[in-house]
Amino acid sequence: MREYFRLVKLLKPYKYLLVISFILILFYSLCNAASIYLSIPLLKTLFTGNSTDLTILPQKNLFDSLRQSADNWIFSGGDKYSALIKVCLLLLSAYLLKNIFAFLQGTLTQYVEKSLITDLRRKMFNKFNSLSLKYFNERRSGDIVSRFITDVNSIQNTVSVTFTDLIKQPVLIITFLTMAFLISWKLTLISMVTVPVSVLLIIYLGKKLKKYSIRVQEKLGDFTSVISENIYGGKIIRAFQMEEFEKKKFDVKLKDYFRSLMKSAIYINMSRPITEIVSVSIGVFIIWFAGKEIFSGTSLAPEEFIGFLLIIFQLMAPIKDFSSVSNRIQESYASALRIFEIIDAKPEIEDNPDSIEKEIFQSTIVFKNAYFTYNSADMIILNNINLEINKNENIAIVGLSGAGKSTLVDLLPRFYELTGGEILIDGINIKNIKINSLRKMFGIVTQEIILFNDTIRNNIAFGMEEIPIDKIITAANNANAHDFIINTEKGYDTVIGERGVKLSGGQKQRIAIARALLKNSPIMILDEATSSLDTESEQLIQDAIEKLTQNRTSIVIAHRLSTIKDADRIVVLENGKIAGVGTHNDLLKDEKSIYKKLYELQFG
Repeated sequence: MREYFRLVKLLKPYKYLLVISFILILFYSLCNAASIYLSIPLLKTLFTGNSTDLTILPQKNLFDSLRQSADNWIFSGGDKYSALIKVCLLLLSAYLLKNIFAFLQGTLTQYVEKSLITDLRRKMFNKFNSLSLKYFNERRSGDIVSRFITDVNSIQNTVSVTFTDLIKQPVLIITFLTMAFLISWKLTLISMVTVPVSVLLIIYLGKKLKKYSIRVQEKLGDFTSVISENIYGGKIIRAFQMEEFEKKKFDVKLKDYFRSLMKSAIYINMSRPITEIVSVSIGVFIIWFAGKEIFSGTSLAPEEFIGFLLIIFQLMAPIKDFSSVSNRIQESYASALRIFEIIDAKPEIEDNPDSIEKEIFQSTIVFKNAYFTYNSADMIILNNINLEINKNENIAIVGLSGAGKSTLVDLLPRFYELTGGEILIDGINIKNIKINSLRKMFGIVTQEIILFNDTIRNNIAFGMEEIPIDKIITAANNANAHDFIINTEKGYDTVIGERGVKLSGGQKQRIAIARALLKNSPIMILDEATSSLDTESEQLIQDAIEKLTQNRTSIVIAHRLSTIKDADRIVVLENGKIAGVGTHNDLLKDEKSIYKKLYELQFG
């Protein structure tokens, strides 16, 4: 229940609306009870022998006094027809008011529920964007998406039903039981036998349901991830003719999910019929017992017994609904765990209390005894890196795949946190610079271009809502992108599709460079920005990169050594360590250097 009560605490901003909802539930319950009680005077009106039998003798308690007053008013005309009209009018009024209160209460509860779910998704997304890249590297994207959609929907359905049932059904049960008890305390006590039996069944079924609900959410994450991978890797799947393999893999995951769903469904659907069977069995016993008492002439009047039965059978629905509350809470347990796992995740990278704003880059970037591993048990990715980069210097980083090149530059904007050592910018440890301030200093263009399903204009101006179009066009011109942009369907207002699917690789790369140019950061990071491009695109992009890095500090990762031979310095990484630093010509002089081997592999 702990996770469920955490959800309930989120309702605090809506406490006044919930109070109104509770008052509406009380009015609904009273009108509902009145509509059932009116069956007694209705039966008396229809089935008593003559009009003189329509009055009843004064009774002993408050309830009986109220009944006497109501009956005296109903039967004050002395004839059955006028009594029938009054009863019908009362019945109509009771049902009308009951449904009005039910509508208002239901609408109000839905508003609170939808607001809660909106708040929950907002909390998840806000925390989601504060987490480091390491968090996402350790989790499947499909599983994370399913938490936002499926798990929150599960919570939504559960919160609305359980919140209503936890309040509404107990009020109805208490109201009906009070009426039944005042009519016949003996029969009411007999009917209460169903309660402990139902509770024991609820506890047993709830434990089973909790187990399978957790499994359902895990299996859902599995097959959602397969879908996500098939969307992302569609080209490779088709190129390797792996469609059937993926279908079989998906079918296995789907069957596992189906089996878990069915086991969960069995326990969900089992509670209501079992509770009903127990209730009906007790109800039949009550009919037998009361009938025996009526025949002996020592118990209720027939119309009171019929009214009592109607009240008892009206109890079945709220008891069944209330009995399923525990199951629904258990069903949402797994979803709540997965949602709060995101909300409770502690950001690995946060601002220090004494961190400062830094507006400009003045002199140097220094790696000082820098170490990095993704996890303490993993191999060391970067080992004792010592490197100084000066302002406006063009630094190239080369090395074999897996040498740690991308990780090295990812540490600068604190996408990951150093395991040991420190990085200084202008002599200030980057941990002491506010994260937003730090990241403003870096413009980044990567090999895998990240574009959004939006217009070209919004992709270039990413996040800058008020930027004039002429500045966007200037950036596009400098990135050699303007000519192809104006030839698209709607120019700068063309929507480029998910991941920029409507653009070629070179076009996407130039959009990314235009975005970096518009940001106008003093330090540029280019991570293999010209790899896997045709010659014409590479020339256009290389020209754009030269404009991008002009009068800026630039750090360029490249596999093609021809693109970085004019760099001020080249840093060679090997197995996470710096194997050499120098100009292109200096590094070629060392016959045993890894740079020499890389050069010979590319140029012979």
